[in-house]
Amino acid sequence: MAPEMSRQSDMSRQSDAPRQLDISRQLGNLVGMVDHSSPVPLYYQAKQWFSSRILSGQLVPGTRLPGELELCEKLGVSRGVVRQALAELRYEGLVDRQPGRGSFVSRPKIAEGLVSGLGGLADDAALRGQEVKSKVLALRERPCTEGVARRLEIMPGEPVVELERVRSLDGRPHVLVMTYLPAAIVPGLVERDLTGTVSLYKILRQDFALPILRSVRRVEAAVAGDREARLLRVERGSPLLVLRSTSYSNGHRAVEYFVAYHRGDQSAFEVELYGPRGSATRFESLVTQASLV
Repeated sequence: MAPEMSRQSDMSRQSDAPRQLDISRQLGNLVGMVDHSSPVPLYYQAKQWFSSRILSGQLVPGTRLPGELELCEKLGVSRGVVRQALAELRYEGLVDRQPGRGSFVSRPKIAEGLVSGLGGLADDAALRGQEVKSKVLALRERPCTEGVARRLEIMPGEPVVELERVRSLDGRPHVLVMTYLPAAIVPGLVERDLTGTVSLYKILRQDFALPILRSVRRVEAAVAGDREARLLRVERGSPLLVLRSTSYSNGHRAVEYFVAYHRGDQSAFEVELYGPRGSATRFESLVTQASLV
């Protein structure tokens, strides 16, 4: 192991130590929390104990949970009970399992709006008090492929601006993005400095009068290849959420197409749905009628 990696491992173990001591103290209370005479399944009681402390912040993100054998001893239950409790916690997104290291309290995932989030990642993050920084991997002008041309509603071979960035949230790599824009509508963009906290959508709005008014988006599941793993600092084969989006501006003109590879352990997408305008469910109608009586 290289010296730098060794130092990082040592620091990681040192930072885990206080958290491990804290949770070991709390585990003393777990013995009394599990009622073997209760009809409530033992795995569910254990899961609820951890869940309540994770959601309340008593167990902070990054805390390493005790191993299965220690939990078995503390709870006085079988290994199958412990494994089912941990599996439920993982299913609910509260715990992550890291091969060779154990189970850890998950870090909150960043929820991004699929429908309403048209301000861009920088604007969305600012509303949450987070900072986005970009590292530009490529910024160039070249003829577009047939697939990109179809998305941007231009002819194959027409020049497009290609912008590839790794975008970090609060210093942690979050998403790898490849963006394509018709070169004709963004003259001089390839000369811009788009590193750091610069917002592409802000430039499009203010300098090119191209506000993003509508987007068509699609989400897919994928796994990280060698390149994605290296740039996003995850293991090869880690889950990714791939977002493909075509954005439109004034006159329903396609101005941007991007493919974004989001870390699956940090990202979630929200969709807000509405019923038909003026409609009401039977339950809502009955409640309204009852209130008028």
